[in-house]
Amino acid sequence: MQIQWHYERSRLITTVLSGFEAGLSNTITLFAPRRMGKTEFVLYDLIPAAGEKGYKTLYVSFWENPDDPVSSLIGAVDRAISGSSWLKRRKAPESRSIREVKVGGGVNPAGVVSGQAAVSFNDAVAPDSQSLSNLRSKFTRLLAIHPRVLLCLDEVQHLATRESFEPLVHFLRTLIDEHRERLFVVYTGSSRDGLRQLFSRRKAPLFRSTSQIDLPDLDAGFVQHILSAFQQATGRSLDLASAMRAFVALNRVPWDFRALIEIMILSGETDILAATDRYREVQIEESDYLSTWKSLKSVDRAVLVWLSREREGGLYQEGAKQFVADYVGMELADVSVHTIQNAVKRLRGEHICQVDQGVWDFEDSHFKTWVAENKDAD
Repeated sequence: MQIQWHYERSRLITTVLSGFEAGLSNTITLFAPRRMGKTEFVLYDLIPAAGEKGYKTLYVSFWENPDDPVSSLIGAVDRAISGSSWLKRRKAPESRSIREVKVGGGVNPAGVVSGQAAVSFNDAVAPDSQSLSNLRSKFTRLLAIHPRVLLCLDEVQHLATRESFEPLVHFLRTLIDEHRERLFVVYTGSSRDGLRQLFSRRKAPLFRSTSQIDLPDLDAGFVQHILSAFQQATGRSLDLASAMRAFVALNRVPWDFRALIEIMILSGETDILAATDRYREVQIEESDYLSTWKSLKSVDRAVLVWLSREREGGLYQEGAKQFVADYVGMELADVSVHTIQNAVKRLRGEHICQVDQGVWDFEDSHFKTWVAENKDAD
């Protein structure tokens, strides 16, 4: 009997598919930071469930071929027309070994790249009219064969990285509008800023009418599931309360929690809290947060510390300006809105992102924790 490491998000499956069935929208956007399990959910939960309901499913990651997204789409449609699918091509069963969860990046249980993607944006191929016409004809053929098609577009914020991708964004918006009764789309992304850029595009707003869902944090059910699998694999038991504290200490990132469990399987230890402390130390060392911190301007550091403490009030209000002034050693009169705006511009994209109007947060939750704990690092 194979050990089932994958934890099914059955409630989220129902939320997504029932939204399509109700006819409220034919598009849904699912956001989650990296390593939170969004791709695993799409591949292991949503696609199998949709297939059982009669959808023909396609999966495209725009990080697989970052310079030529049209080719990625054409390849996915060709495979669907030929009767192939990600499910059929998947070599390993859903209960893949915990050994495939690599610490520090690599392949996660969904068989996809985790962590920072090694992609190049230097030689992007601008979609021409012929390639888009070819893509349209292939979609027309696919929709003639299958009454309902589910198109899963992963890391879709990549389409906002180059103006040359604008024709493809417009093509997708038109295609989805024309076939809204038969073509259903799930967009996923790990960059909130990138998604917002696509939302706000005036020429081709890809997400004009999409429903937006934040991937829910996993809870004690996930932790208990992993502990049960751990016991099956090792014959050893772990305390649930301690495991929950470890999960919270890892910012509820499932990828990191399963990587921690793999280390414990290989080392034979059972003290999960001690193992968590060591894991975090290694993680911080590999991430080199201290070097990053030292490279920042003092005003930028002040903004990050303010955001790490989740204080009340906006970043441009008097409370924040006073904090920045005290932190940097300036007079309040010398800290203007423009001063903070410049810091935000330097930090945006790499370190922070806009999650709502006037609301900012860290791109990396572990860096946020480090900043909160090491605000005086030098």
